[in-house]
Amino acid sequence: MTALISATHTANTDLVINFHMTESCNYQCSYCYATWDDLEAKNELHRLSGQVESLLQNLADYFLRPNPLQAEMGYQNVRLNFAGGEPMLLGQRFLDAVTFANQLGFRTSLITNGHYLTDDILYELAPSLDVLGISYDTADHALAQSIGRVDRKKRWIDAEQLMQMCARYRSLNPTGTLKLNTVVNSVNCNDSLLDLINEIQPNKWKLLRVLPVHDHQLTITQAEYQAYIQRHAALSSIIVEEDNDAMTHTYLMINPEGRFYQNSDAGSGYIVSDSILTAGVEQALSQVPFNVSGFKQRYQLIPALVL
Repeated sequence: MTALISATHTANTDLVINFHMTESCNYQCSYCYATWDDLEAKNELHRLSGQVESLLQNLADYFLRPNPLQAEMGYQNVRLNFAGGEPMLLGQRFLDAVTFANQLGFRTSLITNGHYLTDDILYELAPSLDVLGISYDTADHALAQSIGRVDRKKRWIDAEQLMQMCARYRSLNPTGTLKLNTVVNSVNCNDSLLDLINEIQPNKWKLLRVLPVHDHQLTITQAEYQAYIQRHAALSSIIVEEDNDAMTHTYLMINPEGRFYQNSDAGSGYIVSDSILTAGVEQALSQVPFNVSGFKQRYQLIPALVL
């Protein structure tokens, strides 16, 4: 089993389930780990009528009721984190899934590149979204192109657009949590986002060292990763460090087919469970590893919100 606990007000408050709703994305980040070589797009649950709702109902029936994982970890709430690919590419199917998750009793959150966070979408989505996470690696367009964080027309989210999105979310949901994710890699490791992050002042800024799951593109040394962190030391009060070891077997992740999965050893792909809809949550969850000590270390080192 695997899980990620986050605490917003008190310890052990939330269990976070990361649902990678689609592999599709309008960007082509070279380091992206959310790719499944054996997954056919036609098998993504959102393409099959009622399947996403069935998955969410199964998750609610297990995780929102007393179960062994709750007994072990003592979580009080469950937050469903929508990720991808880019989940907002799915349009109304994504919005409907968030609405249904809220109706079932889940807290909800989103990790997005921000490309589709228009004012109208934010107006509809933000009030019910407990956490908004935006992935943002650089404010330099040339670096973004080198990483692949642009669409086919070379469009991206510039610094001004990012600031406007963040301000809009906060105005629509004053009690919501705003976080930014930056993957530190060989292209941006000498870059600085100090001024931009200081201007936005997110609740958390997660710095992830690029993770080699399928290959070793854009990987960096521990020294390069630490140098990036030190360059932004003035923001240490909001920085969450996440090195490769911290990302191994410490997340509860579901792929677009509705299977639990975990990162295996660097560069060797994934460990994948049977279908949750076929095997059931408990059986599928037992088929992927959970690093209890890794979780405990994460909690000890990061006693605030983690996503």
